Amino acid sequence: MARSLETFLPDRAIALIKENLPLVCRMDYEPQPILLNIESSLEYNIRLHSCAKEPDTVKWIEEYVRAGDVLFDIGANVGAYSLVAAKATRGKATVYAFEPAFPNFAQLCQNIFLNDCGRSIIPLPIALSDHTTLDQLNYNNLTAGGALHAFGKAIDFKDHPFEPVFQHRVLSYRLDDFLSQFRIAPPNHLKIDVDGIELAILRGGSDTLSNPSVKSILVEVDEGLPAVTEILDFLTGKGFELKDKQKYVYGDRYEHLSTIFNYLFVH
Repeated sequence: MARSLETFLPDRAIALIKENLPLVCRMDYEPQPILLNIESSLEYNIRLHSCAKEPDTVKWIEEYVRAGDVLFDIGANVGAYSLVAAKATRGKATVYAFEPAFPNFAQLCQNIFLNDCGRSIIPLPIALSDHTTLDQLNYNNLTAGGALHAFGKAIDFKDHPFEPVFQHRVLSYRLDDFLSQFRIAPPNHLKIDVDGIELAILRGGSDTLSNPSVKSILVEVDEGLPAVTEILDFLTGKGFELKDKQKYVYGDRYEHLSTIFNYLFVH
C-alpha cells in the first residue's frame, strides 16, 4: 500500500501524510494508561502486549521497585518496562533506560514524551558491557521495536554468527565506570535484556554489584548456553540468591525461544 501511494502521490504529500497521521495506541498495562507510538507491525503486535509477554517482569517491577528507588533498564527497547516502572511508582522512581539501537531509541524518547515521564525516565543511547570503549553495534534489523542486535561481535543470542544489515559504532561503558564518571549512586534494581552479552554487563559492574544497595536483578538467560552457569556463579559470588525463573509468554510463533528465561536474583 505504501509503495502504491508513492507511485501516485508527490513526495511532499507523502511527507505530510507521515507527519500528520501518527498511530498512538494504549499498551496492555491495566492499572494506568501507557501510550506507545507505533511505527511498525512489530511494535503493534508485540510491544503493545509487553505485559502479556512478560507478566512476571511486570509483577517484579510492581513488587520490588518503590518510590525513591533507581532502576537501570538495560536494553530498554522502546521503553515498555521503563514506563511500567514510572507509572507503577507514580513517577517517584528514577529509571535510566539504556538503548543504543537508533530506531528503538527514537521511539523510546517519543514514548517518554507521550506519557509525560520525562522527569522520571532518563533515556541514554549507549551500551553497557565489560569495556568502556567505542565498538560496533550489529543490527539484525532496522525495524522500530526490533531486537536481536549484537554489540561487539556479530553473534546472536544463540551464540551463532550473523550478517548484520547495518553497523555503526556506539559508546559503551562498564557499569562501574559509568557510575564513577558521572557520580551516580548504584541502582537499587537492574533489568538486563540485551540478547547475548548479559554476562559481560554483569562483569563490567563487579564493584557496583557488591554494593548492598543493589536489591534485585532481573536478567535474561538462555538455558541452552553455558553462560547461564557463569551468570549464576558470578551473582551468587556477589551475595545474590536466585529467587525465581520466569518463562516468556511467546506462543507457537516463537518456539525457537523456548529456552529463554528471566532469572530473578535478590540480595
